Amino acid sequence: MAKGKDRDRKADIAACILAGGKNSRMNGRKKAFLPVEETVFWKKIAAKLSGCSAIYISVEDRKKYEQTQADVGECGFEGFPLVEDLEKEKGPLGGIYSVLTACEEQAVLFVPCDMPEVDQELVDTMRGEWVRERKPVFLIRDGKRCPFPGIYTKEMLPWIRRQLERKDYKLQNLLNEIEEKIVCLEDERDGGGNINTEEEYRAYLSKIERKELVRISLKEAVEKILEEVRPLDAWEELPLLELSGRTLWEDVYSRHAQPPFPRSPLDGYAIRSQDSIGADDTHGVFLHVIDTIYAGEASGKKVGEKEAVRLMTGAPIPQGADTVIRQEDVERVGDTISVFQEQHAYENYCYAGEDYSAGTCLLTRGETVGAAECGLLASMGYSHAKVVRNVRAAVIATGSELTEPGSELSFGKIYNANLYLVCSRLTELGVSVVWMDTVQDDARCLKDSIEKACRLDADLILTIGGVSVGQKDIVEETYGLLGAEICFHGVKMKPGSPMMGGSYQKIPMLSFSGNPYGTFVNMELFVLPVLEKMTGSQRYRVEYREGTLAETFEKTGKVPRFVRARWENGTVVWKRQNASGILSSLNGCNCLLEIPPGIGEGRKKGEKVWVRMLSSR
Repeated sequence: MAKGKDRDRKADIAACILAGGKNSRMNGRKKAFLPVEETVFWKKIAAKLSGCSAIYISVEDRKKYEQTQADVGECGFEGFPLVEDLEKEKGPLGGIYSVLTACEEQAVLFVPCDMPEVDQELVDTMRGEWVRERKPVFLIRDGKRCPFPGIYTKEMLPWIRRQLERKDYKLQNLLNEIEEKIVCLEDERDGGGNINTEEEYRAYLSKIERKELVRISLKEAVEKILEEVRPLDAWEELPLLELSGRTLWEDVYSRHAQPPFPRSPLDGYAIRSQDSIGADDTHGVFLHVIDTIYAGEASGKKVGEKEAVRLMTGAPIPQGADTVIRQEDVERVGDTISVFQEQHAYENYCYAGEDYSAGTCLLTRGETVGAAECGLLASMGYSHAKVVRNVRAAVIATGSELTEPGSELSFGKIYNANLYLVCSRLTELGVSVVWMDTVQDDARCLKDSIEKACRLDADLILTIGGVSVGQKDIVEETYGLLGAEICFHGVKMKPGSPMMGGSYQKIPMLSFSGNPYGTFVNMELFVLPVLEKMTGSQRYRVEYREGTLAETFEKTGKVPRFVRARWENGTVVWKRQNASGILSSLNGCNCLLEIPPGIGEGRKKGEKVWVRMLSSR
């Protein structure tokens, strides 16, 4: 290859489409030339790599591919340099070694020719990371380092050479060996799957030929699912001590004034204010005590001229009196008190209805009953109140790898954490979980479980996992088997972007990402507005707070990003372990930091940011 004359290409990053291999599982068909949407695989991939300095094509045999070019005509590799394998039949490792040896660029982004849905935004993100770090860049999916797409550099050549010499062609072993020298990015996007067999190719074509569901904005997705939600038209009447956390079904009016009579706010004496005129420190006014009234009692006596009635806190103020003087401000001898200060009318005097009058609307439909509301209901004389029936939810986790907590964990399995994460959050939000289930990666099993949830009168159906484009991502197929409506499939957000929303038998359904943090974010952003519309409850309205960022957050993107964080007295501290597959760093969070799209340099330390508080936490 000729050396560049106008620039130092060692500073550039190239791309390479790996088009070698025997293609035995494709009956010898070259995967690079498989037709798709009026083009072929390699051209679809190349269109997403246009920002690279060059796009090489790695082949195991140049003559065979030149003949293929002649056979397919317009699908040939004109303008894309072919690099023949120096190491034959060594798999992708041989192709990577050959391209890194031959090219002049310092780094090359490698994409297999059987990955036509590689994400262009992901490619741009990886290239940007290489520019910043000048290190090989790879992805982490489901907790594992992925060799593709990946940015390999010339510095890796000695390790690749040694691995070839010991006849170890596994790329995963290479990444494990140099793990301290590479940069890894957590990713949960669609498009990471390889198409290796005729069956997978047919399934891929079938998927893209179905009704196109373009990834939509978060706002649009929430609006679409809310169109499927109907307010609950059911209530139940509960006693006071069972009302906490429940949503009022109707407005509540006071049955009487509170207090229902004028009462004393303190221990003292009820008198006529005019009888205290002229009293001062040197000249006392003498009054005759005619009665004593305790709280809960009443007196038939009326306070007349130069008379007083002894009162305890809360006792009714007798007729004739218009003020109460504190007991510590008088001197008493027998049935006579001496008053040494003038008392104004209605001083230390609680009017009837001072708190509220009869017929006042004190609580409104949609309010959440807490301690204050329960106390208010009791003060009005209510022993019971009508509340909205709890939302009934079904939660179904998918995954053949899931094991129930308490059971022995065999190799390759994981515990079913997401199911309990979602169900516990629903309980925090006052939702009754009427159906919990875990099913294998089988669309018909998921269909049966959803139908069971419908028979249990679920108001909302949530599924976890299986919403991406992998071979075992079964949710879209399940919706088809049910005849369910799909409102959207894919949301412009991170994490949790692959999620789906729809309805079945007029029951709204939400299908979440299988990554734990993606699941949690999907819950917060979609379930809360659904619950608000179903119940009319104000408790599900999101509280936003402004705060100052404690540390710089450098990641950027074209979609909104939600970062687990903690709001502390106006300071926002985000968690360093923020990958969507990590659950432990969610502990202690009380908010989600929202990073809007299009922020070129991320968010800086000390910058003002907005956070979405996590209700009931």
